Amino acid sequence: MRWDDGLRSGPCAPRACNELMKEFVQRGALTGSMWWMMWATWLAFLGQQAADVERFSGTLALVGLRCLPLMLFIWFAVRDSLRLLIWHELVLLFYFISAVEAAFAYQADVLSMAGLGLVVVQFTVCMLYIRYRGREVRAATT
Repeated sequence: MRWDDGLRSGPCAPRACNELMKEFVQRGALTGSMWWMMWATWLAFLGQQAADVERFSGTLALVGLRCLPLMLFIWFAVRDSLRLLIWHELVLLFYFISAVEAAFAYQADVLSMAGLGLVVVQFTVCMLYIRYRGREVRAATT
């Protein structure tokens, strides 16, 4: 089924979008820079999480458990799946709550403030990437 503007609708619309994402649409300059910013903030946030566990003499297993939800980002980003990146955004909200608690629990702690800043930047950049990348993909369908 098609609307007057020629775009697909109905049960065939999601399948068409998924097929297009498998073909990979070239990133523009803006989304390309956001892509690299997402990776940079993700790596810095992983490092901050590991350092936060280490400062309380946590084990390597605890570091792995704390960083495991963040490690799913690799699969989401490599697939360039906007739906999975939205799920990553929801996971980041839990890290934000944890960062706010740590910022108030350990006052004047640089590591906690860095974690709070990194999770806010990661969330914002990822949200903007989803928005602009979605526009690029939709523009490629027409």
